Amino acid sequence: MRRRQLFGLAGAVALTPWLRPKAGLPIVRDGRAAAAVLAAPDSEEAAAELVAYVERATGVRLPRTAGPGLTPVHVGVHGPDPAVPGLLAKLDKDGFLIRSYQGSLTVVGPSVGGTANGVREFLERYAGVRWLMPGPDGDDVPALTGLEVPAVALCQKPSFGMRSFSPLRDAARYPLQHLWARRNRMQTTATEPIAFHHNLHTLFPVERYGQTHPEYYPGGKPPPPGKLTGWQPAFSVPGTIDAAVTGILEYFAANPGAASFSLGVNDGEGFAEIDPVPAYYAWVNEVVRRVLVTHPGKRFGLLAYRKLETPPGFALHKQVVPFLTQDRYAWTDPAVESSAHALVDRWLAVCSQLGFYDYLYGAPYLLPRMFTRRYARTMQYAKQRGIVAHYAELYPNWGEGPKPWVFARLQWDAGADPVALQQEWCERAVGPAAAGDLSAYFDVWERFWAERVPGSPWFLPNATYQTFNLPQYLDLVEESDLTRSRTLLDSVAARAVTAPQKARATVLRRAYDFYEASALSYPRTVVPPATQEAALAMLRAGVDNHQRRLDLAARRLALIKEFAADPVLVLQMNPASFPNLTWTGWNPGEYWSLVAYIRANEPAGGPVTDLARSLPGPYAELILHGVPAPNLVVNPALDTGLAPWTLLPRSNGTRAVSRPADEAVLRVTGRGWGGPCQKIAVTPGLARFTAKYRAPAGTSASVQLALDLFDPAGVPIPSSSVRSPVISLRPTGAWTPLLLDAEIPDKARNTPVGMVELIFLVDSAADITVDFDDIGLANVPKEAP
Repeated sequence: MRRRQLFGLAGAVALTPWLRPKAGLPIVRDGRAAAAVLAAPDSEEAAAELVAYVERATGVRLPRTAGPGLTPVHVGVHGPDPAVPGLLAKLDKDGFLIRSYQGSLTVVGPSVGGTANGVREFLERYAGVRWLMPGPDGDDVPALTGLEVPAVALCQKPSFGMRSFSPLRDAARYPLQHLWARRNRMQTTATEPIAFHHNLHTLFPVERYGQTHPEYYPGGKPPPPGKLTGWQPAFSVPGTIDAAVTGILEYFAANPGAASFSLGVNDGEGFAEIDPVPAYYAWVNEVVRRVLVTHPGKRFGLLAYRKLETPPGFALHKQVVPFLTQDRYAWTDPAVESSAHALVDRWLAVCSQLGFYDYLYGAPYLLPRMFTRRYARTMQYAKQRGIVAHYAELYPNWGEGPKPWVFARLQWDAGADPVALQQEWCERAVGPAAAGDLSAYFDVWERFWAERVPGSPWFLPNATYQTFNLPQYLDLVEESDLTRSRTLLDSVAARAVTAPQKARATVLRRAYDFYEASALSYPRTVVPPATQEAALAMLRAGVDNHQRRLDLAARRLALIKEFAADPVLVLQMNPASFPNLTWTGWNPGEYWSLVAYIRANEPAGGPVTDLARSLPGPYAELILHGVPAPNLVVNPALDTGLAPWTLLPRSNGTRAVSRPADEAVLRVTGRGWGGPCQKIAVTPGLARFTAKYRAPAGTSASVQLALDLFDPAGVPIPSSSVRSPVISLRPTGAWTPLLLDAEIPDKARNTPVGMVELIFLVDSAADITVDFDDIGLANVPKEAP
């Protein structure tokens, strides 16, 4: 690469800032060091980073001791500038100053992290460095012949005092990605200013209170030792306030430097109160009031999560910071955005500080989930409304290219232009010649998520987060999306010039191979054939495409395994760990639709049956094998009473199931979540779960069909449920069909599958009555005997 002279700018950074030279303080001149880096002991890491990247850009290593003729660059120390202490006192701890004074330069923040942010601004602004992706190929460092900094008085602070991405906040599992996040000014576990995660289990360990105070737990029943989820302390029991205060005071005594404590509820609900909102938030106020008597100034974060997303009817203590949880991608729907803004207004009426908790997932989604423009609007709104903190489950998928980088920039500067940022990232990632095609590729998927997904059956406008473990959004992918994406990325690979640009283009192309294999092998939703011609065409297409779909499905699983060893492409939420995100290439919906057609229209044989007999291969053979498959459900029409149907044990609220005396139906009543279940022995293969429901006028509820997986001995396999999308019940009073076509895997989480629990998961905020009937489960192995 041709080396260029770079001169910094004191104002806003242009797309290519080095194109406009201006004389200033010399850092590197004529191939020699013209500055020395002088650092405070606690800022050695930041100083070393500055020296290392200046050397990468210019080939010159800056000395670490002062010398004649060298510009002093003070890192983490005030230097000779008398204005620095007063300016620092006005900054957020992550803010910084970059100031020239009498031939010297000072880069300093109120904290070690602030100073590090200042060094990174120096490298970005004056040396043109960008940290685009994790790892050495993710750095873009222009080659320079010299480096000078103009007379500058730069002061920056972030738009939000807390900015954190999970799991990049922790260094242990993904160290390169953790370093990328820090260099892009995101906070870490050690530097987040507010604790707020699931935490109440630490205040009520069953080993401490289980024997002496069982009333502290829901229903007076302490959870098993080590169980941290699915239960909450009984907020209405006064003794839990005393216990919480005791535990918090012990924590601050052991951690005197801690600035906050989390009162975040445990995950998995399990409240003792039917409506926990007033009880919980009143409990929080009293706990905080008592602790602040001896520990003034401490802050208390908490999760306004699921049942607690509704604010209380009274003010919260000013030191309480609720984190309102929502997948704000859903704000793509204007009605959802309006409702969410109204909820924020209600929260700001009762609390002094409010944080946003978001779900920005890359992994385990099977396409680039691009919504940078939507996120920019959200950040602008958050800044305007005074939101103080942002935390997001990012789980990046680096096939999404600029998305993590743009999101990090927007958390630092909520007013930044997302289109300009994406263009900058693409230009820096693959070079100017390839950048247009790369940006166009990401625009394909930005439009997909903005225009096609909202309003689809998969999209959940009122959910805390979208169902990332269900892939029905793949039904919306069109062949033209894939063809255009492939063409654009092939062009990007051909036009990238330098070795780092080509390496980054290769990362994006490999990620796309996974997206494409997922979309093409996905068992898409089918329209059942209504005519003989449609059935014959579906059968022929199924046979013709079968092997290709098997190969693509195997390819996508192989790529997941390959990515697991790649520090950049690793999918931090592994799609292969979710039953609904793994498939073999068989399409259960297509298969059972053909079986149903033959059952209904050709019980004694006919053209579709004859074609299935004549076509080669396992696909047609298995169609014939499925026609006589029996119903495996015991008591499917409730003719013999309720048994063996029971209420799912983890149901909550007042949910109940029964078989009324005057009608043979499976009745679900009450409010909450959960419903009836029945365990059934199965063979790994293809399954169809069918039923019909009746919901009277005025019913507001949803249902999700589920097949929870068990081993052959009936032991549940954790986190291995195969589920339908969430379905809003139609309150017409008429019988309406339900359907779940699924593939039961040979193994789930490395455990052989031998049984399923068939479940109706009914969810309602109010009391309802819903009936189910004509319940069926058909099951065939993927290889006909």
